[in-house]
Amino acid sequence: MKRFLALLCFTLLVSGCSVKQEALHVTPDKVQQLTSELTHLGHDIDYQEARMLAYEALLYPQILVERYGLVYPPTFHNFLINTGIKERGLCYQWSEDMITHLKSLKYQSFDLRWGVANKGEFDEHNSVVVVAKGAPFWTGVLIDPWRHSGELYWAKLGDDPDYKWVENLERSRYYGTIGE
Repeated sequence: MKRFLALLCFTLLVSGCSVKQEALHVTPDKVQQLTSELTHLGHDIDYQEARMLAYEALLYPQILVERYGLVYPPTFHNFLINTGIKERGLCYQWSEDMITHLKSLKYQSFDLRWGVANKGEFDEHNSVVVVAKGAPFWTGVLIDPWRHSGELYWAKLGDDPDYKWVENLERSRYYGTIGE
C-alpha cells in the first residue's frame, strides 16, 4: 500500500502538481497593497519599514516553496508530510520560518505575533500576525503563505472569511517580538 501511495504521489508530482515558481512573482502592485495595509496599523508606522516588511512577506514564501519542495494544494502537501514523503511545509512550519525570518530584520514599527485558528482541532491553522509596536493582537494583519501554497494571503484579522484567529501567546513570546 505504501508503495502504491508513493507511486501515486510521484505521478502527481511529475504531472503538474508541483508549485510553479514563475507563478509567484512579487509584483509592485502587491507590495504597494500590503504596504498600505501595514501603514494603516498605527500612526507611528515608518513607511519605508512597512514597504520593506511587505516586500519580505511576499518574497520569503517563494524561498520556502523551493526549500519545502512544495506541491499543490496545501492539503495534499500536508498529506505527503504526514505519510513521510515530504519533511516540511505544514502551516505551523511556515509560521515558524516566516516569523523567524521577519524577526531577524528587527522592525521598529511592528510586533510579530502568532495566530491560531481552531486550536487543537483537525483543521487547526497557524500563521503570523503583524501589529503596530505595542498594539493588541486583534488589530493586526494576518500574513498567511500556507493557504495558497506560497503565494501570500493577507487580511485584517476580522476580515478573514475562512478562520477566526486568536493569539497563541506562548508562541508569540517564543517566536515573536513581544516581551523583548
